[in-house]
Amino acid sequence: MSGKFVRVATAWMAIIFYCSCSKTSGLTLKEPEKASQADTSIVPENKLDRSALLVLVNGLRTHGCKCGTDVMPPVGAVVWNGLLEKAAFDHSKDMAVNKYFDHNGLNGSTPGTRLDAAGYHWNYYGENIAAGNMDEQAVVLGWLNSPKHCHNMMDPVFSEMGVGYYSGNWTMELGKRNGVQ
Repeated sequence: MSGKFVRVATAWMAIIFYCSCSKTSGLTLKEPEKASQADTSIVPENKLDRSALLVLVNGLRTHGCKCGTDVMPPVGAVVWNGLLEKAAFDHSKDMAVNKYFDHNGLNGSTPGTRLDAAGYHWNYYGENIAAGNMDEQAVVLGWLNSPKHCHNMMDPVFSEMGVGYYSGNWTMELGKRNGVQ
């Protein structure tokens, strides 16, 4: 058995629970923002391989895949966004520190309000969460094998992503901002 297979299989068995949620907003901001580049800042405490996550997710997006029984056609690639990373990291840390696992924070926050607080002016968002001591490949594989998570990763509306990891808790934020293609 190869070491890579053993790591993925071990990580897969360590998965506690997966959830996903998404939100679309038909509301347009009063004054649309100019198209801007993705925020490329990073969260230094966020110990993960951003490049590997982008390669894995964009590999799925550019080749297409199956989400459960749904065949998902190829869609455009996403770029990393530091504001999404910040919101994702903060949620992963909050879940670990306060010992809960949910899209809604104990303080009443939701994925949308956390994105707002991070300064990400979204029109659409999706969030995947996972718990377990695993690497980037294993968490993306787990999300791929969950139809709701897979649909989030394959949604053509999303153009940006950020992932946060803290003490066995993973959060992926996918988004599209007003005026950004």
